[in-house]
Amino acid sequence: MFSVKDVLPGTLKALGLAKRYNAQSVLVHWREIAGDEIASHAWPVSIQRGILLLAVNNPVWSHHLLMLKPGIIDKINTFLNEKLIIDIRFQAGDLRKYQNFGEDGDSVVILQPAKLDSDELATLWRETESIKDDKLRKKCYYILIKQKGLNKTKQKNGWQSCKRCSVLVPPGQSYCTICSIEHKQEKISSITRLLTEAPWLTYQEISQFVPCSPREFHTTKKLLVHKLIRGLFDRAADKLTEATLVMLMTGIKPNKITQEIVDHVISKVKTRLAEKVRRKKYVSASGR
Repeated sequence: MFSVKDVLPGTLKALGLAKRYNAQSVLVHWREIAGDEIASHAWPVSIQRGILLLAVNNPVWSHHLLMLKPGIIDKINTFLNEKLIIDIRFQAGDLRKYQNFGEDGDSVVILQPAKLDSDELATLWRETESIKDDKLRKKCYYILIKQKGLNKTKQKNGWQSCKRCSVLVPPGQSYCTICSIEHKQEKISSITRLLTEAPWLTYQEISQFVPCSPREFHTTKKLLVHKLIRGLFDRAADKLTEATLVMLMTGIKPNKITQEIVDHVISKVKTRLAEKVRRKKYVSASGR
């Protein structure tokens, strides 16, 4: 005879519930896993595709937890006895949005599962009919009820499916956290590619091809400029790279740019950077 503890992991995996069960375990047992100090500054929001999203209550702790990230991932996976978490992302947030504390200090999840009707309960019970062990079947059944109830509560509160996947997201939000990160990265990649091929393009022109905000455009452009400037010193930059950088910085179109303009702008950039490096060395030497 096998105990429920021995059989449960395999059964949950067979039912496709293992990751949901383990993800819920991280949320419920977060204080036990992370410790009181970390739990007082950071709280789990969600786990999707192996990425844990943590709400952190101040920037200092965001930086501190970034340094501790490998150890936290190892702690979680050791607790679950499974490599569930592969990365952690951080967001600024009020921890009270994701937890409440009672007088005894225990955390209480804000979203409570809705009650299911008899037809819904019967459907979930049928989904577990392949499990022969009664105790194990009931445990899996209760997991399904809780998951179904939580989704029902979210839907009643206006949550809708992410535009890319089936994860429910709060009202006013189009993507789940992971899809939002992927969508933003794809947008940045598209803007970068267009600016690399046509560095003179303006925001109005770029936004016709890639819907984006002015901030997204200018931030991406700034990152590309910095990358190309670093290239001037990391390697012997070719003329095309220099011309691309100048068109990015000035907006001059290819039919208007000359080698004289390129040389003048590149010379000014190198001079400013050299002065900046000298000032930094002087400050460092003075502080000794």
